[in-house]
Amino acid sequence: MSEAAPREVAEPNAPLPRWKRALFMVITLSLPLALLAVLEIALRLFGWGGYPAFIRPVGPLAGGGQLCLVEHGSFKPYFFANPTRPGYTESRTFVMPKPAGTVRIFLVGESAAKGYPQPSNLAMSSFLQAMLQDAWPDRTVEVINLGTTAVASFPLIYQVQDALRYSPDLIVFYVGNNEFFGAYGTASINASGAAPSWALPLMRAARGLAVVQATESLLHRGSDESRTLMEQMIGQTFIPADASLRQAAADNLRTNLGRMLEQAKAAGVPCVVCTTASNESGMGPLGEDDLRGMDPARQGQFTVALAEALKKAVVPSESGDNGVDWAVLARETAEAAELAPGSAMVQFRLGTALANAGDLKGARQAFLKARDLDTMPWRPTSQTEQAIRDAAAENGAVLCDVAERFRDISEQGATGWKLLDDHVHPSLEGQAEVARAVVSCMSSLPATVSVPASTAAALPSNRDYADRLGGNPWDEFRVAHTIRTLLGVPFMKRNNQVQFERVQKWCEAFESAQSPEVQQAMKEWKTATPHAGGMRPLTGMVARVLLRNRQVEPAMQLYAIAQRQVPDHTSWHLEYIYFELACREQLQGKLDEAGRAKAADAIEEAKFLLARGSSESGLTERYAGRLHQLRGEWAEAIPLLLAARPRMRAEDLVACDQSLFMSYVRTGNRPAAVMLCEDGMRNAGQFAGHYQALRAQLGP
Repeated sequence: MSEAAPREVAEPNAPLPRWKRALFMVITLSLPLALLAVLEIALRLFGWGGYPAFIRPVGPLAGGGQLCLVEHGSFKPYFFANPTRPGYTESRTFVMPKPAGTVRIFLVGESAAKGYPQPSNLAMSSFLQAMLQDAWPDRTVEVINLGTTAVASFPLIYQVQDALRYSPDLIVFYVGNNEFFGAYGTASINASGAAPSWALPLMRAARGLAVVQATESLLHRGSDESRTLMEQMIGQTFIPADASLRQAAADNLRTNLGRMLEQAKAAGVPCVVCTTASNESGMGPLGEDDLRGMDPARQGQFTVALAEALKKAVVPSESGDNGVDWAVLARETAEAAELAPGSAMVQFRLGTALANAGDLKGARQAFLKARDLDTMPWRPTSQTEQAIRDAAAENGAVLCDVAERFRDISEQGATGWKLLDDHVHPSLEGQAEVARAVVSCMSSLPATVSVPASTAAALPSNRDYADRLGGNPWDEFRVAHTIRTLLGVPFMKRNNQVQFERVQKWCEAFESAQSPEVQQAMKEWKTATPHAGGMRPLTGMVARVLLRNRQVEPAMQLYAIAQRQVPDHTSWHLEYIYFELACREQLQGKLDEAGRAKAADAIEEAKFLLARGSSESGLTERYAGRLHQLRGEWAEAIPLLLAARPRMRAEDLVACDQSLFMSYVRTGNRPAAVMLCEDGMRNAGQFAGHYQALRAQLGP
């Protein structure tokens, strides 16, 4: 046999061709990116990723037009460091295209613009709408409040982008309170605002990835319900007056507000820019005093000097007359201030002494210096206030200097408790005064949204508007209880113990004056978990007690107010409309034409909800059925009540069955009425007696 030929053997160390090495590198680097892309797509299928629209179309209305909704939870992705406790906007609806003869105004800002802690019917937007409706009686005025809790100015840029697509005639800005501790603030829990302004859009884009959002939701599970949102937003607790974060906050506000104004200008929409007011003369500093650089001996000397001055006026009286020589006290406090130029507290005490001594100009300077030295700047500083003025001037917007207006009409030379409920949120009087300030500035706007100065000056008083909008003692308590909770936060209470005790005493006196049934309703309101970003109105809960006690007229008045405190196109709204009309029917014997028309409109609202499957509780069907009954449409009520019935429990089921029983009787369907009663007698347990009573009405 012949020998086999040897095979060729490749050299083991021969290098790969360059194109193969490049292909290998591309595949190696692309594989993890491809896996991330697949994961991103998968997570987006489950709802992660992106940013929801701030305003979205909901569906066509029977009368024409598209109903649009302001989404209450649209800001959640911006609260990536505390996603279980985000800030929120009040849900509101309006129609597109904009109806003829309508002036549409958007109010943009944070919780102060939102109206917190006032209910929505007593927010500055409601006062502004009422005032402008008086100024323009031949037009329909819409003021749509976009105010959002706990956000800095950067996220609002994207909200304004959305709002400009919905035909605004004017945008009013009341921004600047949260540049330190709001979402994307410089000193917030996420500290995003400390990044350069050019980096914030890139950071927002990264935070919009589904992979990032899902990961962060796992890292930040749950929230401490014992801590307020205010406490949860804090990232840094000591920010001295010379900290770079202060200038960064002012720069961010100027840049972000400028971007919003540029967007509006490009869309041809005029703007009013407000400076934001704060409690300067009434609220003591919230942070610790800045005593850096002082040796122990000098600190001791300062502490003794301040204590001696404070002995003479621990609690300043509103009248300024409590037996103290305020001029002497001011001089002694000024001496203490020289020892500690970084002390916010001594400047605050100096302002109090000067105000009571009659030196309002000096008092204003001291109060503003105290505000600026506060190492926990929950209130706007002089830098952020000036940033608002600069942004308005640079972009040709009308400036409404609310901060200065409030100081000018305050008795202490700087803004205090009369116009503010806490550190930055206007009181009922303050809400009205902000709206009046805006109207007074509108004479220089284009003719389509201009208000002559003479017209603005002739508007009714703030008290008249508060009464018209539904001011009432129960909402006074609602606000006082909210402020009691806020002032109870340790860093708020530290230098404001007297104010906490004042509010606490008022709340306790108000509560003790109520009947046991009302006290129970108030307790339920205080302990209820907010639903969809809001709480059930106290007015509606008290109205229910009054109606049970046959106090029909005051119950009707509170139900009418409660309707304005919840979003329309909700079962809450239908509930309060029904009970108001039911009270009216009891008082009048039957509904008048205006009442019948209101019931018909509410039924259309319910149909809109049901057509979109927006009723999980069955309450929409239940109240739609009862509204039909108020109109005498007994047969039309039956299918709605039957649809509601499977989702009712306990007392709600009994009430629903009572309504259904009435419809069966009125339509002559006795067998169905008997069957309903007998079913309840067998299966309703403790409520069987109610069904026995209904069965007895039918006779043998």
